[in-house]
Amino acid sequence: MKTKKPTRDKILDATFKLVYVHGYNGTSMDMILKMCAVPKGSLYYHFLSKKDVVLAVVKERISPRMNDFYELKQISDEHEINTIINTILKVSQKQDLIKYGCPLNRLNQEMSPVDEDFDREINLIYLNIKNKIKVLLENSNLQNQKECDSLSEFIVGTVWGSLSLSPNQSSKQRYLDSIKHLIIYLKSLKK
Repeated sequence: MKTKKPTRDKILDATFKLVYVHGYNGTSMDMILKMCAVPKGSLYYHFLSKKDVVLAVVKERISPRMNDFYELKQISDEHEINTIINTILKVSQKQDLIKYGCPLNRLNQEMSPVDEDFDREINLIYLNIKNKIKVLLENSNLQNQKECDSLSEFIVGTVWGSLSLSPNQSSKQRYLDSIKHLIIYLKSLKK
């Protein structure tokens, strides 16, 4: 027997999909209401505004997905650099990531410059990913440990930049071509 999804979850799931494809400014409350098929009163019972809904999406949908996808845990018998490379390559297996880019980065580009609440929430997720990469780099015994922080930033920036093309310009092959040199560089760091 299929259980009914709670109204709040319907709203968050619909908003995630719409904002991911259309952006914050390209998504209206009417679009959200239509997609999740709930009465307007139900939406406003759970959320005060579009900003309130989308901030909840960042915290409750995007953050857990980013945390799961970029798990970046050390795997026994696998070099830390390989763990990072495998995660970078895993991106190419996700059609939505290739087509629409990173949902966090899309919101970061659109909302962080104009809204400090979005900037704060997005930055927390970004720092979590960056720090996971930094820990792996530090554990890999790189020759220059001081560079782990900036290298982790470079890795995230390269992946997000490679995913930032418009849907018409994006493809799995284009992504793989754009990160090829990052992977070659990371492999050269292994001892």
